[in-house]
Amino acid sequence: MLIQLDWLKDYVEWDIPSAELAEVLSMGGLEIEALEEIELADGKLTEVMEVNVTPNRGYCLSYRGVAREVAALLGTDFKWTLPEEELAKAWGEIPVTQKIAVENREETLCSRYSAMVIENVTPGPSPKWLVDRLTAMGLRPINNIVDVTNYVMFEYGQPMHAFDRDLLAGFKIIIRRAHKKEAFASLDGSRLVLGEDALVIADAEKPVALAGVMGGANSEVSDSTRTVVLESACFDPVSVRQASKKYGIRTDSSFRFERYVDISAVITAQSRAALLIQQLAGGEICRERVDLYSHPNPAQPIDLRVSRVNKILGFSLTEQKIGEYLKRLGMQLDSPPSTGVLRVNVPDFRPTLTREIDLIEEIARLHGFGSIEMVHPAGEILPVQVSRKKTAIRTARETLSHLGFSEAVNYSFIDTGNAEAFQKMFVNGAKAHVVHLSNPLSSEWSAMRTSLIPGLLTVASRNLSKGQKPVKIFELGDIYFREENHPPAVEKTCLSALAVGPYEPSVWKESGKGYGFFDLKGALETVLAQLKVSLEFRPAHNGYLAPDKSVECWIGGRKAGYFGELSAQLLTKWDIGQPACVFEIDFGEVLAVLPDRPKYKPIAKFPETYRDISLLVDQAVLSSEIYDLILETSAPLIRRVDLYDHFAGKKIEKGKKSLTFSLAFQSAEKTLTDEEVNPVFEKIVQTLSDKLGARLRE
Repeated sequence: MLIQLDWLKDYVEWDIPSAELAEVLSMGGLEIEALEEIELADGKLTEVMEVNVTPNRGYCLSYRGVAREVAALLGTDFKWTLPEEELAKAWGEIPVTQKIAVENREETLCSRYSAMVIENVTPGPSPKWLVDRLTAMGLRPINNIVDVTNYVMFEYGQPMHAFDRDLLAGFKIIIRRAHKKEAFASLDGSRLVLGEDALVIADAEKPVALAGVMGGANSEVSDSTRTVVLESACFDPVSVRQASKKYGIRTDSSFRFERYVDISAVITAQSRAALLIQQLAGGEICRERVDLYSHPNPAQPIDLRVSRVNKILGFSLTEQKIGEYLKRLGMQLDSPPSTGVLRVNVPDFRPTLTREIDLIEEIARLHGFGSIEMVHPAGEILPVQVSRKKTAIRTARETLSHLGFSEAVNYSFIDTGNAEAFQKMFVNGAKAHVVHLSNPLSSEWSAMRTSLIPGLLTVASRNLSKGQKPVKIFELGDIYFREENHPPAVEKTCLSALAVGPYEPSVWKESGKGYGFFDLKGALETVLAQLKVSLEFRPAHNGYLAPDKSVECWIGGRKAGYFGELSAQLLTKWDIGQPACVFEIDFGEVLAVLPDRPKYKPIAKFPETYRDISLLVDQAVLSSEIYDLILETSAPLIRRVDLYDHFAGKKIEKGKKSLTFSLAFQSAEKTLTDEEVNPVFEKIVQTLSDKLGARLRE
């Protein structure tokens, strides 16, 4: 809003420079965006400041409101006169009820409506002082009657409208809802089709104004107008805002009604406007006014505790000082002195002040925000404790990302068919049930997922169809199912991964070969190795994995998941035309066996001694059996056993396979010699031969 400083001085005086006044208002809650001089019609310059009024300070959309702020912040006098006594002297003999009838059918949306009638007016140009003030506000003067309504709106913050009484059908005003698809032509030339939610001011036949927004062209004041109906009202802020937005009309009137108007100023501003119209356009003011105000809101006092004020603000203000600040803001105090509690009556022009904390903010504004002492927060800052679960999840994600996998995030629901088919991955299908959604988005998302694999298959299929090769993805999320005779749904956190497609170009990988069983096995083992968790594979047949390329994963003696190559039927269903491997692990089982925080262990003083052993064994012999026998036989010198080669083919005897292990020996007391290691190595070879039929490969 623009404020002409010469006009503002009619209501309050100050003896500080304009720039300093702007700073005082900004620190008091009214941001001054600009301070400049503008040129009036006669070439004279006048100083104007642009005020940014926040929604809770709608009372400052007027000179009266800004003048109150200046007086309160500077501690000066606020000069204001009430026009009611002067209006009583200017009334004519004819009662207003003989000239206009008003009916309010929407008291909820129009809490107060007042109408006055002025006869025998003479519309014409406004005087220079009025033209200058409206020009400074950025308005174009129209005629003395319309200009007065705009002038008083800026003065009081109360929008008003003047109707030509002779254009009102039946000499009647009705506040009502618009009829369905009712036509309305506004003063700005807009032709609207109103909905039944619109609040209108109508005569006996048609709408003559969109309430709180704009008047109609069918009742505007013109040079031929002789009798004026002066409207002043209080409309519901929400309804005005909705109408303004819906019909695309933004006016100074709607801007003020949206931020509440002073309901007591409805008649005060109207009185001021009626007197000015009579002064500038002549005429006779009919006696009394039509004032429909059926539900006055009694003022609700607010109890303000002095101790609370000082505790919140960090001040040491006395009860008398707080009372002085509140009186400067136009509030009345009913409390007896020295009780420690002030009973505050909030004036009508501040309807947003409803709580004790609101009054405390007002006191802070007047005392000065700059007076609040800076105090650094005191208290112990506790370090953030990251749970073991979060740490493990982060480790798993980072490890797979470093191995070249991309994380996928899928919805937690899938179609019922896949949910039922995949629930046997972790539970017996006969003893568990799918968790169905009561209101699914579609049939494709009708149940909570029982496995992460369907989501990964969908992502892989989509990427392969777009030409992306290879696809290496993982997901860490929850699955859901309901066990029989246990109503609450079970929720498990799982880690799943999928790899499909040819190797990326690399000197370390065979060109044209694709990701397979052992690639994904290495990724899974790497993740669990980072978590210091031991993993065991056991032969098993899973209906959705290839029979000869699938295993169960066991952790801590408990089944924790499965791993292997997907069956041909599943690859066909998802349109994946090449082998793909997956694993899915119950991450809860991983968390259950996480080791305690590692303790410092000194670096060994003596070096390790290495041996490689290549063995020919039957195809049925598990590498884990050989691993366990080596550890058992070579203790306590053995430190590490790693399987790093598996070979089977034409150069190997039928029914046999070649396994190569790397062995590391170490002593905590001395450097081991060949004479000490060789007997242990020979013992390993002999034990493997006796128990597993293994022999050294030549």
